[in-house]
Amino acid sequence: MTNQLQIPDSPTVEQLKGLLQESETRFSALADASPVMIWMTDTDNRSYYFNKSWLDFTGKSLEQETGVAWQKGLHPDDVKAFNAITDCIKRKEKYTYEYRLLRCDGNYRTVFEVGNPRFLPDGSFAGYMGSCMDITETKIVKNELANQTKELMRSNEELEQFAYVASHDLQEPLRMIISYVQILQKNIEQNNTTGLGEFMNYVLDGTSRMQSLINDLLQFSRVNRKGSVFSLVDLNEILKIATLHLTARISENNATVTYSDMPKVKGDTSQLIRLFQNLIDNAIKFKAPDRQPEIKICVEERAEDFVFSIKDNGIGIEDKFYNRIFVIFQRLHTRNEYEGTGIGLAVCKKIVERHGGEIWVESKRNEGSSFFFSIKK
Repeated sequence: MTNQLQIPDSPTVEQLKGLLQESETRFSALADASPVMIWMTDTDNRSYYFNKSWLDFTGKSLEQETGVAWQKGLHPDDVKAFNAITDCIKRKEKYTYEYRLLRCDGNYRTVFEVGNPRFLPDGSFAGYMGSCMDITETKIVKNELANQTKELMRSNEELEQFAYVASHDLQEPLRMIISYVQILQKNIEQNNTTGLGEFMNYVLDGTSRMQSLINDLLQFSRVNRKGSVFSLVDLNEILKIATLHLTARISENNATVTYSDMPKVKGDTSQLIRLFQNLIDNAIKFKAPDRQPEIKICVEERAEDFVFSIKDNGIGIEDKFYNRIFVIFQRLHTRNEYEGTGIGLAVCKKIVERHGGEIWVESKRNEGSSFFFSIKK
């Protein structure tokens, strides 16, 4: 006994019809037993067959899916991408396609589809046969791995920055402390009290700088480890608190800070206060000598996030320094010119990244700077 179709040597029309019906019955049985979703189209690319796995997935009947009716289950954002494969279909070529399809439970699932053209023995085109697999979980795992890889690369960059700090920024005040302590020790041994007070001031200045650097490093490292659970935050309230913290700073410099109506976002309240506070403080610190600081804060809503801008009329930044300013302890000016350790923008960058966004700057020398950052909705 064999499972193959037995074709007579000279089949009649009735026998051929019977063989065709038997072949279709076998195909339908095999296709319905498959966990893969299978479909077929005619020469006009109109669907006329869906197997049981497809119909179970969509919760529709064969009649409800035939023709182009199945396309109602496409995610609206994927319709344009679906139209992109029509060129392959016109050329009667194999294609692959990834899209979101509405499942019977009301959720969209990501499916991967392969479409193969069918040809009759005489070479004429007979339509397409395709298969689809639900790859939602695979895609989620892939995205998680990509995010973990990105986070690992970011951690490696931070480790390199920490290594630089340990070998350079912390070493510099430490060398100064050691140098003056040695001078003090030598003078004390020689009962020479000349300049002791001055040397002690240098030692105290060095220890103070080291303490500031270490404290800033700890704050930088705690952005991810010590952050609070995200909650719905009104950024109007955040800006009120941030500007309140800077009341003295704003008053001393005759600065004006204005902002448009802000949205609510999911985030860490204390970190968002620090983010705005750091950026406003920087705008005041790097003011132009011939004009009062003016800081304007705006927001633009996009499809998946909000983009905030903090614009000032300060001294500006040369474009070659755009990336450098977000690295810890990377200063563009001497400590005598501007106070601080150079960690404020690095902390801002880390806070923004924790909130799933990006931060960047646009500036013109002597005209001012605009800092932009995005936060997901």
